Amino acid sequence: MVKTNSFTQEIKNEIVLNFDIENKDKTISLLASYIRSNGFITFKNGKVVLNIETENAQVIKFIYQLIRTYFPDSVARFIYSKSMRLNKNIKYILEIDDSEKIIEQLNLNFLESKININLTNKEEKVRGYIIGLFLACGSCNDPLSSNYHLEFSLKNEDYAQAVLKLTQKIKSVNFNFKTINRRNNYVVYLKKSDLISDFLAYIEANDSCIKFENIRVDRDFNNVTNRLVNCDTYNYKKAIENAESQIKMIEFVDKKLGIASIQNLKLRNLCYLRKEFPEASYSELAEKLSEKMEQTISKSNVNHLFRALKELAKRLNYEN
Repeated sequence: MVKTNSFTQEIKNEIVLNFDIENKDKTISLLASYIRSNGFITFKNGKVVLNIETENAQVIKFIYQLIRTYFPDSVARFIYSKSMRLNKNIKYILEIDDSEKIIEQLNLNFLESKININLTNKEEKVRGYIIGLFLACGSCNDPLSSNYHLEFSLKNEDYAQAVLKLTQKIKSVNFNFKTINRRNNYVVYLKKSDLISDFLAYIEANDSCIKFENIRVDRDFNNVTNRLVNCDTYNYKKAIENAESQIKMIEFVDKKLGIASIQNLKLRNLCYLRKEFPEASYSELAEKLSEKMEQTISKSNVNHLFRALKELAKRLNYEN
């Protein structure tokens, strides 16, 4: 019998697939919250060893990628063990030697329940911390079950209260999380289906949000429209923010270098098109650029060109 992913696994796999690892603030906060929940320290030969464990292969690969990106000097290795329980799940452990630098830069303190302010003093950092927390200890019932429930399951009561306070710092939506004690765990949870939908959009699991809504529509047709609009609005807002950032970079490059001086003809024309069509999607820009260049330009090619623009702006000392 083929084992299928749970809805929680689908959400987590979507997050790790689409997460922007170039956003340092959000990434560092994600790493800190994930390791705070799923990590522990051991000592070998007088040195601090950081251990991170999970049963999700995609998530542990993602965490490994983030560590290699932001802490390239670290020595990390995988250890695997199979549970002796009936389901015989595989546990993945990422073991990192000489991890004092990682612990210091991530503001990690496994004995302290408070969340370091340096990890949550910006909206993007709060989002990153919440995403990392969900990857570490979050779960969401399959909407097919009709029992709507999303939660973080934590070991420490004081830390659970700190997480609850952190969710109250989210400006875009008042989620109104609740807490409950369950079998020696402290659960921070949501029960309202509309808030769960909003939360999936907040942690950037938009496909899962849409799937959640498409299933829910059979039960609650009258309320589904607003939730789908929420996903569309979030995606539209994100696209507009990206476009505004791109236009600022283009104006900076134009001032420092001059758009006309950009040697890459595709990139040069894309800069002109973005300024002319600030609300255009990548697909629309690809179509317009294809017409301009008289050749087929894909959406992924447009994305690659904007990455090249970002690198050019960095070389000219552009600061966000």
